[in-house]
Amino acid sequence: MQTVIGYPPNIDAIDAVFNVRKQPGIIYTYGDTIYVPDGTPLTPELKAHEGVHYIRQTATSPDKWWNLYLTSPEFRLAEELPAHRAEYKQFCALHRDRNARSRALHAIATRLAGPLYLGLISFSKARQFIAATQ
Repeated sequence: MQTVIGYPPNIDAIDAVFNVRKQPGIIYTYGDTIYVPDGTPLTPELKAHEGVHYIRQTATSPDKWWNLYLTSPEFRLAEELPAHRAEYKQFCALHRDRNARSRALHAIATRLAGPLYLGLISFSKARQFIAATQ
């Protein structure tokens, strides 16, 4: 996958749903490209997360995937759960410290349960699902 500093080609549609164009730290995958508008460094964990989106987008097409992602909360949750799980799994593969893992799990579950994804899942359910990785 390549990384580009900028927005994906469908940013207008994404922004219409999520109002994210000016939010820092938002990363998008469109096909084989990861878009990082503000140049946020991509950790191996975030690459693993975005890699899940890449694989699932290429199973159909980026346009079809994004259309479903933007219109179906159920589809969005079904896509974000394995991506967040892969992110945590990658973190655990690189970090053996239990306290660091606990902090990472908390942060990843908080993001998934947060406003960015429009309240798809509770924190406790997100944490439970992501933690099932180990």
